Amino acid sequence: MQTTFDYIIVGAGSAGCVMASRLSENPRISICLLEAGKNDTDFRIHVPAMLPELLGSTVIDWNYYTEPQENLDRRRLFWPRGKTLGGSSSLNGMCYQRGDLSDYDDWAAAGAEGWSAMDALHYFKKSEDYSGGESQWHGAGGPLGVRKADWVMPATERFIEAGVQAGYRHIDDFHADGREGVGYYDTTIRNGRRCSTATGYLPKDVRSRPNLTILTEALVRKVHFDGKKASSVRTSLSGTMTELTAAKELILCGGAINTPQLLLLSGVGPADHLAEHNIEMVSDLPGVGSNLQDHLDISLMFRTRPGSTFGYTFGSLPGIMKGVGEYMGKKSGLFASNFAEATGFAKSSPDLSKADIQFIFLPALGEDHAKTKIWGKQGLTIHACCLYPKSTGTIRLASTDPKRHPLIDPHYLDAEEDMFVLIEGAKQALEISRQSALADIITGFWAPEEEPGNEADWAKFIRSRAETIYHPVGTAKMGQRTDDMAVTDAQGRVHGLDNLRIVDASLMPIVVGGNTNAPVVMMAEKIVEQMLSA
Repeated sequence: MQTTFDYIIVGAGSAGCVMASRLSENPRISICLLEAGKNDTDFRIHVPAMLPELLGSTVIDWNYYTEPQENLDRRRLFWPRGKTLGGSSSLNGMCYQRGDLSDYDDWAAAGAEGWSAMDALHYFKKSEDYSGGESQWHGAGGPLGVRKADWVMPATERFIEAGVQAGYRHIDDFHADGREGVGYYDTTIRNGRRCSTATGYLPKDVRSRPNLTILTEALVRKVHFDGKKASSVRTSLSGTMTELTAAKELILCGGAINTPQLLLLSGVGPADHLAEHNIEMVSDLPGVGSNLQDHLDISLMFRTRPGSTFGYTFGSLPGIMKGVGEYMGKKSGLFASNFAEATGFAKSSPDLSKADIQFIFLPALGEDHAKTKIWGKQGLTIHACCLYPKSTGTIRLASTDPKRHPLIDPHYLDAEEDMFVLIEGAKQALEISRQSALADIITGFWAPEEEPGNEADWAKFIRSRAETIYHPVGTAKMGQRTDDMAVTDAQGRVHGLDNLRIVDASLMPIVVGGNTNAPVVMMAEKIVEQMLSA
């Protein structure tokens, strides 16, 4: 088989599929896309409502866990990450959210030269195929299908009504009408099916391009260097160790966990940590695996009247059977829903310049990342998320074995400000639940078991129940060479090394104020265009 390519892309996730698709549009360029997981043929990936059946899968989920978190009662938090074509875009909640556009101006201010709100908007539009058509804020004809749900549960409509009753604006389009308020999510669903980057950017005609080689079940173990030049990768293909050479560039798209792990295994990272594992140092880059940021989230759950929400109950069986029929026939109805049908944004303090709390509504009880099925009960969940956490953590090696998971330590709630935001978010979520639109169907608390009486009770509840909302970023951040913690320049080129580029969520110097999948797609679009025009 061919072993030398112009570009080798490690990781076929939210960024890797974009890079492979766009680079292979030039027939004179040869590309090899490597993915540690299997092909995206599991039917559960493509049926939106099957999301709960994916989390924790031994086949398509990396099933990461954090180190015990001191500020969360020493709990180890579950971090699902996609291990298949499409990466986490094949495993996520299909929630399309760009963050606040000013976030990208903040990146530029933090040292990521060339990023701005208007640059980001341009590439969001380029990537998008919006069901509402092209406008000042949306694109049409792009690879990534985006639309509002054609069908939502009645409880979701009640949540939005309750939000309005609580004093929030009803937002028709969070990407055009401002963000403070409540409304329906845009989703990466097209024709009733999940639109991952694998399905959007790598349809059959793209996968069959003669200049694009896609290899699955190919775990990359190490990047090899010729001096300071990245030259090849070592991977296992069909049980045989194989070396693949990149004539022009090696592009790491493994995400905020796998990319720093591979860099460290290859001798790129903090010198003291490499020495701990007797890894020969290629480049001392202290920022590799540092600056880890994630969105911590607290869920308020409530019991509801039978028939008012979804649950694993006998009463839900007729609706489930109807949903199967609707989905089999027209790809519509219950099984075309991602369940995260509505969202909202609010401020923890009125003097803030932008919202720092995100609400996510589920018309069901979302216990333990939906891995735990609550039989015989119905309810609803209102998430409150801290959008701009001040706490930062690390990714470090547990072993030089590339198959062993790295040490993930987000240091959640190290910064007291993060607890304040979560408490304020939880209180605002509770206030929404008290409005008549929802109070009419809510019969009692599920979690917490009763309303916390004071700040200390709220903090205790949060420490015992808070979870990730799956947005790790920042572990190979963009920035100036004068910033000791910056790993790459603003185009993802690794400082001090040649032919090595990073394109994934690890580049973000600051986590965006919202879901991270759409921003990663945007980042890949921007960087690959710069590469092709150079």
